[in-house]
Order: sequence, then structure tokens, then C-alpha cells
Amino acid sequence: MSDKDHQARTELGEKMTLAFEYVQQVFRETSQLMTKLDDLMGADWTPTYGNRTTRDVTSHLAHPDDWLVRAVFRIYDSKESPGVRKGISIAYWGNGLEQPILIGGRMDYFVPEGADGPEVLGYWDLSNAWFEEGPEDKRIDGSIYRVEPSEAPLRDHIQEARVFAIPLVGVESEDDIRTQVYSRLEEL
Repeated sequence: MSDKDHQARTELGEKMTLAFEYVQQVFRETSQLMTKLDDLMGADWTPTYGNRTTRDVTSHLAHPDDWLVRAVFRIYDSKESPGVRKGISIAYWGNGLEQPILIGGRMDYFVPEGADGPEVLGYWDLSNAWFEEGPEDKRIDGSIYRVEPSEAPLRDHIQEARVFAIPLVGVESEDDIRTQVYSRLEEL
């Protein structure tokens, strides 16, 4: 191997390492965003899934496309509103995205009479409401869209959802979390 080939491989290797370090930094910042949102939501709204923030990631050799997180979620419920869930989902890549987006929203579930809450919840209900329901031309500018699920499984357990999306890169500070995310969730 020539010195030139060795240098090119070393530079490529360094760029690969930097890319993974950058992705790790994005995940750290997402964790900070979610922690701040937890504080803002207060004691009345608790994380529905505890500390779980993702699923559909695998360590299986035959599924390398699922080794890297595509999206994360933070969904909250309240004893005061047993059929309501509010939260966010951050889609990093996939679904035809040009850039990572933060999806926020409120989901109103069917609650059987006498039950403490909905019988069925899905980790990705909020993302599904954004990507699979409502108008095709939804804008990623904070506009709120009302969605009534049209197909199973969503229509079987969600009455309606109100969702919005913004570019993740626009959420840079605690004030952004408060004004662009929390205040919109509070209004829904």
C-alpha cells in the first residue's frame, strides 16, 4: 500500500469516527431536550413508558438497517385526562425526510367505560399520525393538523390526534423548548 493510499484510508476512517461521534452528540442533546420537557410538563404529566425512548432497534446480524435509531419518543399521560396522551417524537432519518424533525402532539384515545385509561397504546402513534394520516402536504413549520385516523390499527384506538412538526435544528435552547414545543403541547 502506498503512502497516499494509507493517508486516504486514514482520512476516511477519521471522517467515519467523526460522523459517529456527531450522531452521539445529537443523541445527548435529544436527551437534554427530553429532560427539560419532563421538567416543563410537571408532576401532572408523567412519561407513559418510563425512561424508554425508542424501539425497533436490533442487534441482530441479519438486520443492519435497524442497528441505528431512526426516531425517539417521549409520551406523557395524566390521571386528570385518562384518554389523552401528549408528547413528542423526533424522527432523525427515513420516511423521505430531508432533515430531522420534532413531531409534537396530542392523541385522544378511546377509553372503555369504567377503565382507567386506553386499552391499547402504541409507541409510534404520534409518528404514525404525522406520517400516515391527514393531508399529504403538511408543513414542518409548527402548523397544527387535526387528524382522524382512517385505517386500522390507529382508528381502532385513537379518536383523533392534533400534531405539528418543526425542524429539530431550530430547537437550540431551553427557551426554544419552552416556546416551540412545550407551549404548543400545552395549547393542544
